[in-house]
Order: sequence, then C-alpha cells, then structure tokens
Amino acid sequence: MTTNLETRWQTLDHEWQTVSRALEHALNTHHDLSLSEYRVLAALEAKHDHHHRMQVLADLAGLSQSATTRLVARLEAQDCGLLARYMCPTDRRGVYTEITPTGLAKLTRARQTVQDTLAGLWTGRDTPTPA
Repeated sequence: MTTNLETRWQTLDHEWQTVSRALEHALNTHHDLSLSEYRVLAALEAKHDHHHRMQVLADLAGLSQSATTRLVARLEAQDCGLLARYMCPTDRRGVYTEITPTGLAKLTRARQTVQDTLAGLWTGRDTPTPA
C-alpha cells in the first residue's frame, strides 16, 4: 500500500524528471550543452571569484569526481574554451576550475533558455512542494 509520503515523493520525482528532460532537451538543442554542463557553469559563475576546487564543483553539480573531471575536460578543450583548470598555488594536489569569459557568455545565453523553458513548464501550474 502506497503511503502519503511515498505518493508525495513519487509526485516530486515525476516533476523533477519532467523538468530535467525539458531542460536537457532545450539546452542541447539551442546551446549544445547538457544539463550537467549548465550546472557546472552556473556553479562557477555564482562564486564571486568564478572558480572552485574540483571536489567542491563535483558536489555542487551532483556528479562523481571522475564524471566532473571528464565534463571539465570537455568544456576546457580548445574548440570549447568555456573553462580553464589550474593547480592550487598552496596545495599541489588541489586543482581548480574557473569559468572563462567565453563560458560566462555562453551561460548568459543558456540561462535565458532555462528561464523560458521553466516558464513554459510552470505557467499556470503550481510546483509541488515537499511537506
């Protein structure tokens, strides 16, 4: 028998999947970005100095360390140039990732698509709120 809490969770999970799929599609179609890539760019842009240690970035993006490393490598590639990595000057084991001006410009364009997509999904609808 399904409980009230489980029903709420299923509703929230369904909404999350619907929103994630819509954002993934819009970002891929209009900006050649995945939702995870967008999250990484947004997390870097949100920090006042626009950089994070790789482990912190992985946590913020909800990705594993290895997935974050691969994602950052893609966005750092010469033909993309949205991110740059560098070694921590005080801890040689630490690697930082920083959003570039090109990355900031792409994020700004993609953010409008995210806003438009969310508005389209939620116009006239209440979003589910957890108890």
